This record gives sequence, C-alpha cells and structure tokens, in this order.
Amino acid sequence: MKKIKAAIIGFGIGQKHFEAIHNFKNSQVQIICEKNLTKLIALKKKFPNIKITDNEKDIFLNKDINLVSIASYDDDHYHQVLQSIKYKKNIIVEKPMCLTEKQLKHIKKLILNSKLRITSNLVLRVNSLFMKIKKKIDNDKIFYIEADYIWGRKEKLFGWRSKIKNYSLILGAGIHVIDLVMWLLKKRPISVFAFANDIATTKSIFKKKSMALIVLEFPGNIIAKITANGAAIHQHFHELKIFTKTKTITNSPNGSFTFTKNNSKINKYDYPDKANRKKLIQNFLGSIIDHKKKHIISHKDQFDLMSVCFAAEKSIKINKKIKIRYF
Repeated sequence: MKKIKAAIIGFGIGQKHFEAIHNFKNSQVQIICEKNLTKLIALKKKFPNIKITDNEKDIFLNKDINLVSIASYDDDHYHQVLQSIKYKKNIIVEKPMCLTEKQLKHIKKLILNSKLRITSNLVLRVNSLFMKIKKKIDNDKIFYIEADYIWGRKEKLFGWRSKIKNYSLILGAGIHVIDLVMWLLKKRPISVFAFANDIATTKSIFKKKSMALIVLEFPGNIIAKITANGAAIHQHFHELKIFTKTKTITNSPNGSFTFTKNNSKINKYDYPDKANRKKLIQNFLGSIIDHKKKHIISHKDQFDLMSVCFAAEKSIKINKKIKIRYF
C-alpha cells in the first residue's frame, strides 16, 4: 500500500487519532463522521477540505478509504469493526474492541481470515517511562506486580457511560494496566479472581460498578494485583510497583523510583508522556504501508488481552476464581 486514506468516526478522542494520522507521511484523513450536530457544524468550518458527515455509510461505501479509525462510544465499536472488515478497511479501534466474548470470537475469525490489520489504542506501551522500566526488568526474576488505573475523572461516568447498556470499567479503563502488566511480564495469566463495587457512585445515574480489583496468577506463580478505580478523587494516574529478587521499581504521584538493597534513585523519565502516544498509531500506519514491519501490538496480544478482561468480568459475576479461557 502506497498511501493511507483514512476516515475517523467520532471526534472526541478521535481528535488524537486525527493528529497522529494527519502528521504521518503518506497518510491523509479524507472523511470525519460525527453525529453531534454542534461538533459537525464546527468541523465543517475547521476542515473545509475534508468531507464531514453524520452518516457512517459515507465511509464504508467509499472505495478509496483503506483505514477506519473508530473513536465512537463503546457499544458502537463492534458494528463499526464488522462494517470495516466487510468493506476491506484496516482498523484502529479505541478500547474496547467489543463488549462480549461472542463478539470477540467473531472479530477474531474474520480478521484472521482476511489480510486486514486491526489495533486498539493501548498507549501505555509507548510511554517512555514504562518502556525504560521494561528494559530494566527484562532479565529480572519478578514475583509480584501492582498496577492501578486511577481514572480521576468521576464526572465522566455520568455522561454517555451511564447511558449505554454494557459499559464496563474493566474494558474501558482497567484494560490499559492489564495490558501493561502482560506486556511487562511477556506472559499471559492463567487465572483471575476479581471483585467490584459501586459504593462511590451509589444513588447516582451511573448504575454500573465504579471500582474493580483484579488478581491475576501468571505462570511461575507470579501474582499481579490490578485496580480500575473510576470514582477516585485523584489526578489521572497509572500507578505501578514491580517487585523482583534484586530491586523494586515504582511509579507514583511522588515520582518514579528504583530501590535496590543498598540505595534508591529517582527514575527521571517523562510521565505521562502524552506527546509520545501518537507513536502507537503511527507505528500501526507504518505496518500497513509496509507489511514486513511488525506493529507494537500483535493481533494475538489484543485478543488475549480481551480474553483476560472478559474472564475478570465473569469472575465478578460468579464471585469465584476462574481459569482464563483464551479465544
């Protein structure tokens, strides 16, 4: 493929997708689909040379479009992914890719039987701090990890997330730190035991769980404790503690530190490193243009991650530790 001709669905977080695609060589955004009337009018004024529409069919029926970037509400993702595959378009989809195991199986079957590529915007993999931490621990014997997704945006739970039927804090937020842990360990977990509550959002219009704790067991008896905290009164943050036989590495609001037996030192890396996030999408664009290039997140990584998230959801429902079934 010589050039990427892209379309974007949804221009909330989709703005970040636009910036990444627009600023990548050999790629061009040709269509933006936005169903909010106020945004639609503003977009037409801002981008007179880009087709602005409220109809998804304008994207899927356009034979020139070879990439669809899906940044719509979570319950629209599955349908839009299927349409993208049907009309032979590569896909960037905001997490989660879909909302049920049945949907995941269907997407996986279709993607693996096509020449198309799909990715989710799992941006922690390109964070400079976490990339350097990964290098520090690659040869270490890790025995325990804690990773906390502290959303710090409680008010956002009361918008569209309160209106869609199957919104999941694990699939919509905790998925980031689950992916981070699996990527750091280079392993996929064997079992999960998860718990959740809605104490912080009781009597609000948000009727789903707003706090989840997930315990994962990995091969070699490695344990990980992960939280998805949607209701925290706190800055938005990805807190991390990694315990190995020779060192402990942390990332907290007080800074990132490496502790060894005799001393400790500050890890002076950029965090949250928002400028680097576009690299994930741009790496994907490069892999579409040149199929010999590997994307940072493989198809297997994505499907395995979704399997873990669905297993955690199931564990909450039945209140039991369960073995993770990979699709």
